[in-house]
Amino acid sequence: MIFRHILPCIAAALLAAGCSRSVDFEIDNPTDKPLTLSIDQQVHTLLPHTSVPLTLEPGQYRLQGEKIGTVRMVVYADGIGGLINPALAEYVIVTEQYVTSKTNTGNLASKVELNDVVIEGPYVKATGLFIPRRWDVGLLGELPTTVVSNSPDTSSDYRTKLYNVPGFFQYLEAEEDLKEAFGPSGYQTPAAEVAFTPAQLPDLPVAYEAQGKPMRELYAQYLAATDAGEQKRLKKGSLKLWQDFVKTRAQMSGQVPVADDVQANAFASAFFDIWTQPAVILPDPAPAG
Repeated sequence: MIFRHILPCIAAALLAAGCSRSVDFEIDNPTDKPLTLSIDQQVHTLLPHTSVPLTLEPGQYRLQGEKIGTVRMVVYADGIGGLINPALAEYVIVTEQYVTSKTNTGNLASKVELNDVVIEGPYVKATGLFIPRRWDVGLLGELPTTVVSNSPDTSSDYRTKLYNVPGFFQYLEAEEDLKEAFGPSGYQTPAAEVAFTPAQLPDLPVAYEAQGKPMRELYAQYLAATDAGEQKRLKKGSLKLWQDFVKTRAQMSGQVPVADDVQANAFASAFFDIWTQPAVILPDPAPAG
């Protein structure tokens, strides 16, 4: 069955992790000036408004750039990759819906805010030095005009694409309206700093701390793991710890203050989230002495 592309629609699903050792990334420069990013000993110089693909093996890398300073990036085995954003710019993930002529799509409301200008549509803003891949089509690709499905019962399908802000404005095809909305100076990239992955898990109430201790230790080990085999071993061991912690919370339901349970839930969520990350950003360690 072939679908006609008619309108964007909100939907975003994590892509399945790949099984190869190397992980695919893109580096982008959406600015009007050249941009340089060093990854270990390799220097990447991007001309204005250009993007380049990059493949990295699992492990730790040292990143240096004008806006980001010096940081560390740990790439994890079997990750989904994503965007390395040395300009610390804003990005928009757009979702397109592909439907048959019989589909009633309805109106799907959403919005994205850029420089206090609200743009309505099926858009999600993404920021950070590293943005995990949550799109089908990256900066270097194009959304298809049609999608072919093998299921005769399917009435719609979706594809997501990542845009930097200049590309997003081109996608909208509303140049005059945007000029008026953003004023004489136009859109300006907001000031931003690198947001690091937390070095440790959140605090826990005393009642949960004994069970939380091995989770804290595993979390710290995973942040420091640079070998693909070690990363996989640690990740495999994380599931039982998380399941046991969730089971303990259920058993203690009603026996602890609500605030303690909320705190324990935040701890469990932070522990779970780290294993879904294809990479993390860490501070560059201070020189010894």
